[in-house]
Amino acid sequence: MLTYSKTTKEDLNLLLSSVLIISLIFSSFYIAYVAFAETDGASLTATVSSTISATVSTDTFPSITAGGAVVFATSTLNVNTNNTSGWNVTLYGDDQATGNTVMDNDSDAAVGITDQTQWTAGAATTSAGTAVQIGSFDNSGDVLAFRVMSASSTNGTPFLATTWWGTEDSYADNANCLWAGIASTTDVTQIGNAGTGSYSASDHLNTVLYHLEVASTQQGGDYAGDLTYTTVVNP
Repeated sequence: MLTYSKTTKEDLNLLLSSVLIISLIFSSFYIAYVAFAETDGASLTATVSSTISATVSTDTFPSITAGGAVVFATSTLNVNTNNTSGWNVTLYGDDQATGNTVMDNDSDAAVGITDQTQWTAGAATTSAGTAVQIGSFDNSGDVLAFRVMSASSTNGTPFLATTWWGTEDSYADNANCLWAGIASTTDVTQIGNAGTGSYSASDHLNTVLYHLEVASTQQGGDYAGDLTYTTVVNP
């Protein structure tokens, strides 16, 4: 006996609908699979700016006798920076120029204290500048001069260049203790450079020593002179 089934229009519609639903379901799975399988990377970047802060504290010369003994004063430089290439410092006299001294008489600006030949740095910290030995017992020492002290660099900072300033801190005539005059505003060069490898998170202290001796003919009175220190990060 033969049997058969009769397919109605409704059955065909149901079949087509089922096929469509199944196709959509599998298509959705495929689309979802592709979407979640894709990957991409992300990169975070940031730049920490170099900063620097510096302060200078200076004491004053004691009273000096014309033709008498040499006297000394100091400035302490306190530098803090996060720059890994280090920093450098320059110094000049605000009033220093040709024919004008760093320290002038308060009552007569035309009268000044003789300056040592002004400082000009060498081409590198390993090349000598214009600092020289000066006597503290004869006329060659009757000047205002300065030097960076060798015993002043903290935290292993190589700020001092011994080729520039000598290897000894001496308060007397010494061939290993070199001095120079304070530079003018038009001839400013570095007095020290703490280069690469000098970074640390703590303060760095360095001392500048001033030498003052005047001839017996020096006019009496009060003398003063302003200085400017500039501290900048190395490129």
